[in-house]
Amino acid sequence: MCANDIGHICLDLGPIITLETKNTSRRTNDFITRKEKTMNRSKIRNKTKTLIKLTICLFVLFYFNTNSLATPANYEMPSNIDRSIRYFFFLHNYYVETQGPNGACKYYDILQTFADSGFKVISEVRSGEIVPSEYAKKIVQQVKRLLDAGVAPEHITIAGHSKGGVIAICVASQLENPKIRYIIMAGCGIKTLEPDYPDFTGLKGNFLSVYASSDSIASSCNELFSKANKGISNKEIKLESEKGHKLFFAPEDIWIEPVMVWIEEKN
Repeated sequence: MCANDIGHICLDLGPIITLETKNTSRRTNDFITRKEKTMNRSKIRNKTKTLIKLTICLFVLFYFNTNSLATPANYEMPSNIDRSIRYFFFLHNYYVETQGPNGACKYYDILQTFADSGFKVISEVRSGEIVPSEYAKKIVQQVKRLLDAGVAPEHITIAGHSKGGVIAICVASQLENPKIRYIIMAGCGIKTLEPDYPDFTGLKGNFLSVYASSDSIASSCNELFSKANKGISNKEIKLESEKGHKLFFAPEDIWIEPVMVWIEEKN
């Protein structure tokens, strides 16, 4: 074959080679594009997974931190008794007894308020069929432990709301110590608990009664306290509030402030 013939063949193949080169380049570009898209989708999936994991971690941290804040560190009766500090027993209402401490009644907030005021707060969540006079025996034993350790009775305050107030009155009836302080928050005149009130004639203690003017469940303690023969001192505060019996469901200034003033006056 002559050189001229070879030249013609090469010239004839030129467009074919050029076309094939373009097709190869296009396929290469398509492959790279598909690969980039795959890599991008992979990156998006990885980022999504990371965000989901981060969201779950944040939720878990928030959940446990919230619950750790809602749960008290220690409101139990101390094993080592410090005679120099003030002790505050708090007896919650029937709502907490049946619904638990994390509902509408801010039980732990109330405890923390008194703890922040310098008291060693002693309290527990009751549950089950609680008879006030029987449960009061437990508190009486705890108070006697404090007294036996040398704690001054003036440094012991026993407070209760509603059914807790009835228990506090039972404690006073059993202890018969005129120097111990009692704060009865809407705890008198409760019709459903009438059989649980003790004999007021032998009641002894230093009492503050506080209740809301709009309370349709509880009322004044003055008539009941007037039955005591001797060894009792009492003061009553009627608060103007529309919250009724639920006024003491949270540590509001309207009742916290007069209670604190009364305690400090007695000191």
